[in-house]
Amino acid sequence: NIRGIGLRPLSGSTLIEKIDLSLVGKHCNPSNIMPEPPISCDIVLPILDSIISNETLCRLKYLNFPKGWRMRAYNTAKSGSSTETQSIFQAFLARYDQMLQNRGPPKNHSGIDLEIGIFGRHNSYGTQYNICHQCTKLFRHDCSVGDDNAEHYFCSACEREYCGNCVTTTGCGICSYGFCVGTCITHSCASPNCDEKVCDECKQYWCDKCYRTWCDECCSRNCLDCEWCTKRYCHECSENDEMNGVLRCDEYDCVNIACSSCLLKRFQEGELDCMKCIRKATPLIKQLKDENKELKDENEALCQRIQNLEESKQSLEMLMYNRMGITSRDIGCRYRTLQEPN
Repeated sequence: NIRGIGLRPLSGSTLIEKIDLSLVGKHCNPSNIMPEPPISCDIVLPILDSIISNETLCRLKYLNFPKGWRMRAYNTAKSGSSTETQSIFQAFLARYDQMLQNRGPPKNHSGIDLEIGIFGRHNSYGTQYNICHQCTKLFRHDCSVGDDNAEHYFCSACEREYCGNCVTTTGCGICSYGFCVGTCITHSCASPNCDEKVCDECKQYWCDKCYRTWCDECCSRNCLDCEWCTKRYCHECSENDEMNGVLRCDEYDCVNIACSSCLLKRFQEGELDCMKCIRKATPLIKQLKDENKELKDENEALCQRIQNLEESKQSLEMLMYNRMGITSRDIGCRYRTLQEPN
C-alpha cells in the first residue's frame, strides 16, 4: 500500500542527494514485482518538484523511478499518445534532466567533461546514465582505459548502472548485455573450457534432454537443432538416446539434421529419399507398432472390463428385485406401462 505520502517530509529538501523509488532491493529485477506497487505520480512528483525547484541549493544527483512509470512513459512516447499522468511524468523527466544539464558537466581528474542525463532507451528509459547507483560516482564512456571514470556498466536485469569498484559485472555470452555477476546472472556455460555467463532471457540455449546451458558459440559446437521442429539435443544426449536424439546425416549428398520423429513424418509423407535417414527412422516405426499393439490390447481389456461390469450390474439388480419379491415379468409390465402414452 505504498503510495508515497511518507515522502512529504522531504519537500523542499536541499540536503538529500539520492532518492530510489524503484521499490526493489539491490540486484533485484524490477520486472518481477507483481502486482505493481501503487505508488502515485500525483503524490510523489510535487514533492520531487519542490526538491529540484531550487537549483542553486539542491544537492540531488541521483533519482531512480518505478519501472511501471518508466515503461508506460516510454510506450506512450513511442506511440505518440499520452495520458495526463504520463504527460506530467514526462514533463518532470525533462525538468530534472534540464536541472542536471544546467549544473554544467563535471570533469574527471584529466579535465574531461563527464556527461550526465536521462536514458531514452527501452528498459533503461527514465534512468540516469553515467552515474553509479551505489556510490553515485560519475563516469564517461570514452574515457581512456585505466581512467577511474572509465569502468562502469549498466545491468540489464536490475536496470541500474554501477562503477567497477562497487559491482563486478560481465556480459552475457549470447546477447552481450551487461549483468551483475553472481546475483543478476547465475547461469554458466556448460562447456568445461568456457567461462562465459548466460542470462535468464537467453537461457533457451539448452539441451532438451539434460537442460544444460551453453553460450552462443559453444552451443553451435555442442548441440544440434532439428531442422523441422524446435527440439535441441547436445551430442552426448543424442548418442545416448538415438531414438529421440537429433543427429546429422553424414551421407555425401544428404544435409539432414533432424530428430527421428521428424524423419518418420517426412518418410510417411514421401519426402524422405536418403536411405540412411530412412534406416534411422525404422526403429521408431517398430516402436510405434509396438505402442499401437499395446494400446489395442489395453483397449480390448478395458472393453472386456466394461462388459463384465455391465453383467455384474444386471446380476445385482436381479438379486435386489428377487429380495423385494419382484419378478422379471413384473419388471417388464412396469416398463411397458411407463412407455404407454397417457
